[in-house]
Amino acid sequence: MFRSEYADVPPVDLPIHDAVLARAAEFGDTPALIDGTDGTTLSYEQVDRFHRRVAAALAEAGVRKGDVLTLHSPNTIAFPTAFYAATRAGATVTTVHPLATADEFAKQLRDSGARLHTGDVGYADDGGTSRSGEAVSGGGWLFVVDRVKELIKYKGFQVAPAEPEALLLTHPGIADAAVIGRYDADGNEVPHAYVVRRPSAGELTEAEIMMYVAERVAPYKRIRHVTFIVGVPRAASGKILRRQLRESA
Repeated sequence: MFRSEYADVPPVDLPIHDAVLARAAEFGDTPALIDGTDGTTLSYEQVDRFHRRVAAALAEAGVRKGDVLTLHSPNTIAFPTAFYAATRAGATVTTVHPLATADEFAKQLRDSGARLHTGDVGYADDGGTSRSGEAVSGGGWLFVVDRVKELIKYKGFQVAPAEPEALLLTHPGIADAAVIGRYDADGNEVPHAYVVRRPSAGELTEAEIMMYVAERVAPYKRIRHVTFIVGVPRAASGKILRRQLRESA
């Protein structure tokens, strides 16, 4: 066992967000976090205010004391805000390495009993607190919060359909797309894409689409099946009618 040459640090009997940010008001505009890549800076006052707003939005989204929330994101200055917001909302946070494999991620989700997943932490334009679709925001920071039951499972790992759908729509030969879960021969629910070709892309193949996605995402997010359709079924509001796709599978 290796011990520091310094005295032991006494334990703090406080929630971690209070232990770190309880004196934030004293430091005000003093920089607390600085992004080394682009210089974006958050002051102590901003971190304190933003994490409280996000905590309120998480609570509105259904996060309750005792929930376990996974935080899967590269190291950014938004990471601490998401972490402290979750703990203030009452959740326990399990952090997942951004390079974790699907099997590693699945094991951590099972071991931790996580009910919610937060990822893709980034900056949003609105400065208030709101919940729209799968996102909650506060003080300009946006956090994707996906309920497990609304995701696609791959080997125990959850994949949000919105992400592969958005990627598919960047393909110049795809006019529209929807993604649902489909069980494979091993009983795993894997991403199945329903694709509408553009008139000029009549020769676009399943293999080309799967390769396009595979080159841009982690292995667990790859599309495993593609079905070409004439139109994605949608409600009057524009919401994809995934049940119709499942029934036709």
